[in-house]
Amino acid sequence: MKKLIATIGFLATFACMAAEKSPFTLALQAYTFKDRTMVETIEVAKRLGFSAIELTPVQKLGGTFTGTCTHAGMSPETRAAVRAYLANCGVKALSYGVVNAPDEAGWRKQFEFVRDLGIGMLLTEPPPGQLPLIDRLAQEYKIRVHIHNHARTNPWWDPAFMASKVAACSEWIGAGADTGHWVPAGVKPAEGIRQLAASRIFALHLVDVNAAGKPVPYGTGVGGIAEILDTLKAKGEPVVVTLEYEQWDDFTEKNVRACVDWFNAYLKQ
Repeated sequence: MKKLIATIGFLATFACMAAEKSPFTLALQAYTFKDRTMVETIEVAKRLGFSAIELTPVQKLGGTFTGTCTHAGMSPETRAAVRAYLANCGVKALSYGVVNAPDEAGWRKQFEFVRDLGIGMLLTEPPPGQLPLIDRLAQEYKIRVHIHNHARTNPWWDPAFMASKVAACSEWIGAGADTGHWVPAGVKPAEGIRQLAASRIFALHLVDVNAAGKPVPYGTGVGGIAEILDTLKAKGEPVVVTLEYEQWDDFTEKNVRACVDWFNAYLKQ
């Protein structure tokens, strides 16, 4: 009997641990605070409770760095210094983007840049014809690439198109859709995610918007955030959920915090 009780107790503990383990990592897209430097944005990310960040090429470095912006033109010395800073800053740089390149030489510079900074993913919205090249380089550099979409600016806005192209690539290529851009394009975000999840998705921009397509805190808009997360959770694979808030005013930080609070409450359900 004692052995049975002990076994039941172990199984109950194991079940609780499994339930507590989330498939999601919440990251901040640094473009949310594009008016600040990379160093300032990382400090904001810490303050708001993020453990991860997606860097953007449009920010200045800030702090004591001698370089200018966070992009592939950074010198080897500055790359080494930034990598050391990122390793010790308390917020993991998981991804970088959105970036594109005109040819293989340009793409190699992008891949080498994220490799040198110790970042494992690159976010891009390339011409579809470049995807075989990008896939080959992703395998060579062992850097994951996730595909972004803006509303109807190119074919990537269509979840069926993105899913088919991703499915034809290696495991280094995944869908990285921005759910907020789907609403103005007439796509129901949860349905779009279902289509992408049938192929491959390891990161996305999770954005809630109102009916006019403007960003709002999670759970207050028409973006179906809970339904999206439920769909991803059912797939049972780890996903980096990147929060991008593209409205810059005195309430941005407050609204981002509201998103973080909503997300943490969702995880506890």
